[in-house]
Amino acid sequence: MELLFESRLEIRGVEGKLYFIQVQPTFHPEPVLEPDPNSLVDVGGVSCFGTVLYDGGRFRMWYQAWPKDWDGRNAQLVGYAESDDGIAWRRPPLGLVEYGDRPNNLCNLGVHSPSVFIDPSAPGTQRYRATGWAEAGSPVADQFVTQRGYYTAHSADGLHWTLDAAIPRWPSSDVIMSIYHPQQQRGIVALKYTPRYLNIPRRSIWTAELRDGLWSDAHSALIPDEFDDVCAMARGFASGDYYGMGMMPAGSGTVGFIWQFRHTLPRTAGRQTGVFGTMDVSLAYQAHPGDRWLHLPGRKDFMSHRTFAWDRGGIYTSSGTVAVGNEQRMYFCGASESHGWYVDDQWQIQEKWKQQLSEGGLDRVGFAYWPTDRLFGFRADPEGVLELNLGLINEPCTLALNCTTLPGGSVRVELPGRDGHALTDAIPLTGDQLQGIAAWQGGERILPHPGQPLSVRLHLERAELYAYEVRQL
Repeated sequence: MELLFESRLEIRGVEGKLYFIQVQPTFHPEPVLEPDPNSLVDVGGVSCFGTVLYDGGRFRMWYQAWPKDWDGRNAQLVGYAESDDGIAWRRPPLGLVEYGDRPNNLCNLGVHSPSVFIDPSAPGTQRYRATGWAEAGSPVADQFVTQRGYYTAHSADGLHWTLDAAIPRWPSSDVIMSIYHPQQQRGIVALKYTPRYLNIPRRSIWTAELRDGLWSDAHSALIPDEFDDVCAMARGFASGDYYGMGMMPAGSGTVGFIWQFRHTLPRTAGRQTGVFGTMDVSLAYQAHPGDRWLHLPGRKDFMSHRTFAWDRGGIYTSSGTVAVGNEQRMYFCGASESHGWYVDDQWQIQEKWKQQLSEGGLDRVGFAYWPTDRLFGFRADPEGVLELNLGLINEPCTLALNCTTLPGGSVRVELPGRDGHALTDAIPLTGDQLQGIAAWQGGERILPHPGQPLSVRLHLERAELYAYEVRQL
């Protein structure tokens, strides 16, 4: 369905007391994947700045594994897990990577911040695509990795990986996320770079794409501004920037889950980059490819750290969402301590604190969820009208709406100028409707009028409207 972003050009009018809103998720109460005390590869922590897909009748997770012998640098071990319900996970012994004297569940991707997606247009040997950061010296890194950078890779099964090239596709920072957007028919990549802005270096989001088998260059998408500092200061921090961004396809648009890095002092000596602090998550959106990315008004947090004891240090999302029945889930890792907790003010590793962090587990994986296609919308308090111009239709169709109403509330659909589709003919939609079909006394069908766009007036009373879809019959 098409989410009702406030900036959509289809919106031709807003009347009455109608307000643009952001919906909050529900959190699963416990971690679903924790450090394994019997493993050498992820006893130090499990981080879902990775990916969860539903593929082949099961949930599949690629995650960052933090090993027993973690040296304080970016880990480059990619663990693999499977689940029937996305809650109880198993770590299959894959036998692909030797690491110590015990079986493990590592695939041979060997990158930091791994993202995996399925490319339906690719040949079978490249059905699975991946992005990640790598440098030489990792025990699992491909033997051809000699430069720091963002790499791409491909696989036939998601377990046996080959790098696309021996040099990075993009110069690096360290966090990179990627998803496949089915309606746009492209892979979308969100990379982190740190240009200087507002007197200090600021982590920011750049984007690239995979189209027809080719990866594009990266372009600036979201740069932190003064209001991010205001949001950080309002929460007791010094400044803010963006550590990474998960994404979600949303009809023709895309939703971004921004990792809001809120800094405490001091900054990195000599560079003044914020390195200490915590991570929360806010939402942004791009209504169509190439459009400007926009924040939600007020930049309200979507997910906040300290929801549980095990995420008190911050929240980092996976690369994208996964559909489960009538819900969408975003898997995330909760950090046990704040960013940079184990280093001093000169960015030097403190062995005592590094060891304590590793023994307690850096991260655990959980998830948040919400009803399908309900991230943003318009709320009538108590009533209002939203007018949409949905363009020309060439075949008979219906109009599906994602909405919910309070007791006594309703959503009624008027098609101005069309006989039998006046407001007085409309049958109210009430209750909880994920895909409610607009109807009138004469039925649900909407017939094309040659040369006339489909204009719709949505009358809301004590209701919230989140998304719509025109469905050809």
